Formats: sequence, structure tokens, C-alpha cells
Amino acid sequence: MPPLSEVQRLLRDAIVGGKPSAIMPLLVGGADPAGRLAIHRRHYEQSLLTALVDKFPGTTWLIGSPAMHAAAGAFFRHRPPTAPCIAEYGEDFPGFLSERDELSGLAYLLWFAELEWLLVRAAIAVDVPPLGLQSLAEYRDQLADVALESQPGLRYFASPWPVDELMTLYLTDAAPDRYVLSAAAVRLEIYGSRGAMRFDRLDRSEFMFRQAVGTGQTLGVAAERALEADESFDIGAALQRFVMAGLATGLRSPQSLRPL
Repeated sequence: MPPLSEVQRLLRDAIVGGKPSAIMPLLVGGADPAGRLAIHRRHYEQSLLTALVDKFPGTTWLIGSPAMHAAAGAFFRHRPPTAPCIAEYGEDFPGFLSERDELSGLAYLLWFAELEWLLVRAAIAVDVPPLGLQSLAEYRDQLADVALESQPGLRYFASPWPVDELMTLYLTDAAPDRYVLSAAAVRLEIYGSRGAMRFDRLDRSEFMFRQAVGTGQTLGVAAERALEADESFDIGAALQRFVMAGLATGLRSPQSLRPL
């Protein structure tokens, strides 16, 4: 009998890789071991197919169920999960989907599917208590070196296509008989919590500021990025808007800084 680790590897090769020959001599007891193994493989494939389709219902609406199922099947055969949490599976699916020859006519497919992935991930987040303005006031002369922590469901996304319009049509079930999507850059703030989600357009300077803040950059770096986009951008007002919207949850400051 080979060691447990080797048995596990052979079983994985059989179920995930479709290579059952090496494990067959070890399957004893009962009748038709090949049939029993096939059942496990079908359950494995169906669970991954369901997981992908459930994460991308808008993309299924866009490309059709047959195309979605074919792409999802190809994806999990070529890129099986590498982590135990199935909720994390699918991050690379938008890129894989956009490379399918039969879907090459949808130039905006990559960005639409990526937007949907971000919305799904944001919606399962849970809010934490927001930061108050008073906490920032304590560092008012040292804010450039302070970084903010943000809500778990906060995301930022830029696209060369207005895929938010298309997503709105899907979510509101308001698709017209004919719709033409023209290329136009959009910058979105995505926010979700406990199953709810929203996405709002931001102008370039506000987006640059909030994206930097939301990804843990210091306020000094966020200010520089916003001012590169618009020299007249009001940093103080933007910071106040971000905090008052409940998007900031804490702050990190160098150990050399102390509240005033």
C-alpha cells in the first residue's frame, strides 16, 4: 500500500485530471469501482460548473447559457482550484473567457465579467464600524503620512468600456431590443455589504484619490495622484467626503507620529 500522500495524489489525478488508471488497483470492495469513481468525478465537475455559473449570472445573460457552460467546463479542466475555498475560485475566469475564439466579437466581455466578479466579491463582505473625522483631526498636521483602512466591500475598477451601463440593464431586467455599446472610459467605485452592492462613476481625480486611499496608500500619495489628474482638486473636501460616506474604518500611522 503506498503512503497516504501518494494515494491522495493518485486520487486527485483521477478526479481532477481524468487519469484513473493508476488509482484503479487500490479501489477495493463493492462492485464496479470505475463506476463509483466516475460518480465522484461527475460531482466534482458539477460543483465547479455550478460555482462558476452562480458567480457570473450577468455574464451568462450576456453570452448565453450554452457558451457559458462550455467556457466554464474548459476553465475548470485547464485551471482547477488551487485553494480549498471554493468561494475564491473564478478570479481568472474573465480573462479566460475573453480569450475564447467564439466570443472574440465581444470586445468588452473581459471588463464586464471582471466587473461582475468584483461585485460578487464585494457583496459578500460585512461592514465594520466607520472611522470618525475626529480621529483624523488628531493628526491634522501630519496627515500626509497617514494611511486609512477601508471597508472590506470597497473596490475600484477602471474600464475602457461603459460596462456599468450594461450591468445596470442586466440588474434591472431592462434590456432593450437593440443596444449598442460604444467605447468610453469609466472609473467606478464598487461597494457591497451583506448581499447588497452598488457601483458609482467617479471623475478621474476623485477616482485616483479614492483608489489610492482604498488600497492603503498614504494620504500624501493619494493627494499626489489626484493632483496629477487635476491641479485644482480639493484634497481636504475629498478626504471629508470619503470619511463621511463611512468608507474609512481605521488609520495607520508611522510609529513616529503621535496624536496632537
